[in-house]
Amino acid sequence: MRRASRTVTARIHRLAGQLNAIELMLRRRRSCSDVLNQISAVRAGLEQVAVIVFQTELQKLSAKKRLTAADVHRLSQVFSKTT
Repeated sequence: MRRASRTVTARIHRLAGQLNAIELMLRRRRSCSDVLNQISAVRAGLEQVAVIVFQTELQKLSAKKRLTAADVHRLSQVFSKTT
């Protein structure tokens, strides 16, 4: 769990840097394609974070033998809304 937390934190920091770069690109009037390319990268990064969080929760519940069909359904619903 700690490793996943560190991984998510590192990715969040990277995403924050990318968002700051997008803001700077807009202020400097960079091309639309450059800005959209960075936005696409941020979206992909957020999806990766969602996958890690989802997998970590499933592993945690599974390890505690508390993973029920209802848990899988609930987590799948949440996960499908985030990706």
